[in-house]
Amino acid sequence: MLLHELFTDAHFECVSTDGLQHSKFTVVVSVDTQRFEGTGPSKKMAKNAAAKAALASLCNISFSPLQQAKFGVMNSSGIGGGGGGGGGPGTGGGGLNTGGLNPVAMMGGFGSNGDLGQCCDHQGKNVELPQTFADSVGKLVIEKFNEVMKGNDVYSRRKVLAGIVMTQGYDVQCPATGTKCVSGEHMSVTGSVINDSHAEIIARRGLLDFFYTQLDQHCKQAAAAAAASTNNGNNNNTVAQQNGKNGEQPEAAEPEPSIFVRPTDGSSKLYRLKDGIYFHLYINTAPCGDARVFSPHENDNMDVDKHPNRKARGQLRTKVESGEGTIPVKSSEGIQTWDGVLQGQRLLTMSCSDKISRWNVLGLQGSLLASVIEPIYLHSIVLGSLLHPAHMYRAICGRVENSIQGLPPPYRLNKPRLALMTSAESRNQTKPPNFSINWVIGCLEVEIVNSFTGKLINNNTNTNKMSRLSKQSFYRRYAAIIERLPEPAPVLREVLPTYYETKMAVPEYQQAKKELFAAFAKEDLGDWLKKPIEQDQFTLIPPKPEELALVQQAGNNGVAPVGNGNGPTQGGK
Repeated sequence: MLLHELFTDAHFECVSTDGLQHSKFTVVVSVDTQRFEGTGPSKKMAKNAAAKAALASLCNISFSPLQQAKFGVMNSSGIGGGGGGGGGPGTGGGGLNTGGLNPVAMMGGFGSNGDLGQCCDHQGKNVELPQTFADSVGKLVIEKFNEVMKGNDVYSRRKVLAGIVMTQGYDVQCPATGTKCVSGEHMSVTGSVINDSHAEIIARRGLLDFFYTQLDQHCKQAAAAAAASTNNGNNNNTVAQQNGKNGEQPEAAEPEPSIFVRPTDGSSKLYRLKDGIYFHLYINTAPCGDARVFSPHENDNMDVDKHPNRKARGQLRTKVESGEGTIPVKSSEGIQTWDGVLQGQRLLTMSCSDKISRWNVLGLQGSLLASVIEPIYLHSIVLGSLLHPAHMYRAICGRVENSIQGLPPPYRLNKPRLALMTSAESRNQTKPPNFSINWVIGCLEVEIVNSFTGKLINNNTNTNKMSRLSKQSFYRRYAAIIERLPEPAPVLREVLPTYYETKMAVPEYQQAKKELFAAFAKEDLGDWLKKPIEQDQFTLIPPKPEELALVQQAGNNGVAPVGNGNGPTQGGK
């Protein structure tokens, strides 16, 4: 083993054999004073993962298929230097061993436009993540999921796990599980059901919830600042003087909790992310659709697609109601109608690969928030298994890079960095559960959603209760936010009669979406399949008093401040 050749004193120890099926064994390797952890369905695979983690950190060796495909095992980009200083233990308290490098600091050399770094794919367009950073992102999501589901053996079962990590702060915002979609008979005309309960889709909706909370925090702080500015300050000065006499220091102002800022140069009325904040998506397997349509053991050179124009490559694909897998949109029944679905036509939903490619043009924030904030793009995608660089790159951005044009500023084609965890999950042949879970930083509880009905599962509560991630829930939060945003107002300042009209009132977003769909069509990849239009023609339903109380209670529990570096605990406290 390479590790023993380089470090003869390396010692392996199996520290756990009672993990989940995907990572039953945990092995720790000790090298000098450092410990590196690996997990796997067998001791051998866990030992191998631990050795890879040690080599990646101590020797800056990359085991990513993006590097091995062309060069074999080689040094990675060298971001942050090659040394492996004193990394913390990989086994205690959720600590992450990054070879002595601060995971957040490791992002310092990464530009938001994808133009920095030295490790590129064969087209020189996609920059690889440092392996230790990629492992940290995946491990954070897995540990957060295990934390919030501790003691709940029934609903901790999962086949696909996803989550989004934010840096600064290195916090997991929204772990989620799920593999199913709503059935046609449960379509909603009020926006109260979740249509797509696949894990990565739910994780992104959890991020939307976080965005609304951050905008709410911004409104609260702006209101407090405005109120303070109208006060002559006499009372505050008196209190400060009295505290000084008593030997007490006046309390310092709390740091800005929101991740959003308004440009001070007047270049835009939209809010944008503060500098240094990035979002990273972890999925324990390749997203369904185009990114997963390949043989994991094919002999083709990993980074060269010898048949890039094959008709099966790059096709838009749809998930199948009440089933797994995807089919090309060209094999589907075309336009979906409400009465047709109720009559028995299968309700089709675009694949996760296609939706991620959409996020890489339109942003993660969606159409409603596009009237308030600038597009927010993924900085990286980390997979737990089944990463084929050529297929993944094509699926999430490459298939439209030569045809998309006319995107209105600030929209662009985003090309996130890709990475594979060293502790890869094995193929899971168990039957996937019919539920999805989600947790969002700052929320009091985990939501468990019936994937077929799109509503919460009965836990001694009303089974018809809608999720906090439903369209209606977000519509309510949007209506509350835009009334309170400080001047100058964003482009859209009112809620139009229906959800559909409100979405369509953001012309730049709609133009960018039109150009994306045109690019797919130009490449002969199929037409984007839409749900029946009636699904979005609902009006705003004011929350009931008990629902409003729950929302206020969740808000009062606060959100972990940006940059705390400790990660959230359940309840966001």
